[in-house]
Amino acid sequence: MDGSQTATNFAATRAAAAARQPATTTDAPILSINAIDKRFTVRGREVAVLRDFSCTIARNSFVSVIGPSGCGKSTLLRLLAGLDRPTAGQILFDGAPINGPPPGMIAVFQQYAKSIFPWRSVAHNVAFGIDPASRLSRTEKSALVAEHLALVGLSDHADHWPAQISGGMQQRLAIARALIRKPEVLLMDEPFSAVDAMTRALLQDLLLHIWRSRPITIVFVTHDVDEAVLLSQRVLSLGRFGAGLREDVTIDLPQPRDQITTRADPGFIALRQRLFASIFHQEQAS
Repeated sequence: MDGSQTATNFAATRAAAAARQPATTTDAPILSINAIDKRFTVRGREVAVLRDFSCTIARNSFVSVIGPSGCGKSTLLRLLAGLDRPTAGQILFDGAPINGPPPGMIAVFQQYAKSIFPWRSVAHNVAFGIDPASRLSRTEKSALVAEHLALVGLSDHADHWPAQISGGMQQRLAIARALIRKPEVLLMDEPFSAVDAMTRALLQDLLLHIWRSRPITIVFVTHDVDEAVLLSQRVLSLGRFGAGLREDVTIDLPQPRDQITTRADPGFIALRQRLFASIFHQEQAS
């Protein structure tokens, strides 16, 4: 756990977050995935990770991607990020084909420590995320860094080195550096899997607060079905061995979500059981 100051910061913002509603989605999707295939050659044999996969993702929505190991979750995120290209089909971001990492989209990966510069302070790591093409003054940049440190509860650690803060704080640092770029889409690949259970719950609350308080689309890959149901408006469940989209489930639980009451909601339990059973049966059959 990151300490009493973190808990105090989250408690202080909870009432304000509860009063906000998620930004309104629009009819035009921000992401359109059109009949994509992704194949790899492994030991001379072609393997399909994704096959004829299509879906759209609404602007300002929160969508999680789950599925059994090896179903293509991380591959899909890399394709959305423009770090890899589909073997067939096309992905559109704001109506334009993705042919490389697009402006307006930022990815936060599981191994957050590898993206943090150990020779830079927490504040200077966050400042590194500011668009180099911006014409902000030094004062404006400092104010922007301070705003994002406060957003993730790291104001008291601005001058610390990354090695001096916990793993959960390092992940919040990675999130702050991504958000300071003001992306339209935040892609997250298993971002909380390396932290303890209580820190994970705090990070989940933080992410919900961020999504509720600013216009942003989040695509979130996780192995944790409970996490997907708690956070998302919609869950995409992928099938094994290139089977593609197995289920597309709307999560219609009340907002704002809460670690205690939401997890006890009969609707949460039913959705969790439905999605978990689907993945568990696939893993049993492998």
